[in-house]
Amino acid sequence: MKKVFLVLITITALVIMSLATVSCSSVAQVEPTVAEFMGSDFEITLPENWEGGTKEELESVAEELEELGQEELAEKVEENKKLLLFFGYDKETAARGESVSNLTITGEPAPFLSLDEYMDLTYEDLSKKYEEAGYEFNIVEQEVVSPGNYEEIGRTLIEQEVEGADAGVAQYIIKHESDFWILTFTSDLENLYENIEAFDKSIGTLKILD
Repeated sequence: MKKVFLVLITITALVIMSLATVSCSSVAQVEPTVAEFMGSDFEITLPENWEGGTKEELESVAEELEELGQEELAEKVEENKKLLLFFGYDKETAARGESVSNLTITGEPAPFLSLDEYMDLTYEDLSKKYEEAGYEFNIVEQEVVSPGNYEEIGRTLIEQEVEGADAGVAQYIIKHESDFWILTFTSDLENLYENIEAFDKSIGTLKILD
C-alpha cells in the first residue's frame, strides 16, 4: 500500500493525503471526452489534448516528454515504469513549458478490505509519512461518488505545498473484484478546480476489463 502511493509522489514531485469524512453523492453524467486509450485490462478516455500510454508504452511516453522539454517528468516516468499501469499528461501545457497536469494509474490487491477501510488505512498512513517529510497538504473534500460503470468510487481532493509550489490532486479509488485501482490527476491548484468536471468525466469512461 505504501509503495503504490509513494510512487505517485515520486512521479509528480508532489505530496498528498490527510483524513476527512467520507460522504456519498453522485457525479452528473456527461458526454465522453475525446482522447481514448486502451490497455490490456482497462479502457479510459481523457480530456482533449492529452497524451499518454500504458505500461508497455511508457518508454515512448518518456521520449515524447523529453522532446517537449519536460526532462524531469520524463525521468520520473522512466524510473517508475515497472509500477505504473498508465501515465497520461496534458500535451498542450507540456509544450508550453508550464506545470504539466498528469494522470497516473496504479493498483494493488487487497481482497479483504472494503473501499472505506482501504481509504482510511491509506490516508492515515500517508498523513504520517508526509508530515514526517515536512510537507504541507490538506484534504478539502472526500466523498464516495458513482460516475460511469462503478457503484462506488472514493474521490479525494487535496491541496498541497511542496518546496514552495502549490498543487492540487484529484484521486479516485475503485475496488474491482479483489483489486484496488488508484487513478490520480495532479495539476497546479487553479487548474484542479477548473478541470475537476473533466477529471470526473474521464473517470466515468473507465472500463476495467476482465
